[in-house]
Amino acid sequence: MELEAATRRFHLWFRGLRSLRRDLSSARWSDDPAQLEALVGRFVVHLESYCAARAELDPVWTLSAPWASPAERGAAYWLAGWRPTTLVHLLYTESGRRFEAQLPDLLLGVRSGNLGDLSPEQLAQVDELQRRTVAEEDALSREMAEVQEGHGVVAPGDGGGELELDVRGLVRRVRAVLDRADALRLRTMKRAVEILQPAQAAELLVAAADMEIGFREFGLKYGPGRDG
Repeated sequence: MELEAATRRFHLWFRGLRSLRRDLSSARWSDDPAQLEALVGRFVVHLESYCAARAELDPVWTLSAPWASPAERGAAYWLAGWRPTTLVHLLYTESGRRFEAQLPDLLLGVRSGNLGDLSPEQLAQVDELQRRTVAEEDALSREMAEVQEGHGVVAPGDGGGELELDVRGLVRRVRAVLDRADALRLRTMKRAVEILQPAQAAELLVAAADMEIGFREFGLKYGPGRDG
């Protein structure tokens, strides 16, 4: 029953992601910064709400993600979701692509205001975000590796003889790591949005949604048949 509810929740979240992606894509060239800010805020809240819902789910289901295709789990997942640094890498990629395309205009002093037009201050902040996020990712990866190796969840049995697995302790530690991973994903997105101007943030979030949707569609097309 819990798995069915979690699967429905994922599908609802994914449909919401598609809808937000369409809205952001349509509005990112708008001259109304307030409209863009509101849509960017809705995108962040959408992820925040899903992370809060996942925190109430059995961590075994969260980690195994049976609603996802094998391609999604194998290629795109780190601790039950995308790596936070992926968002930063995407920012750099989109910025570089746009910068190269509009370099002649920039040399003439024509500013676009998009991701190809990041200021030195913004680039410095993005670099700091990347370094901090990499360090936190590495710490979480090490902690999950320790959990998987049984550190802190294997103890002598009642008779003091054979070692026994503390299943409840294991589940608690897995939940703690997954909750922190989701918190890092959300924190990274929020910080990236803070660094960027509304139109730039909209471009980044559209690219992030395209990545998530692309992995999903690839997995459904080329993996075992699944509904989605």
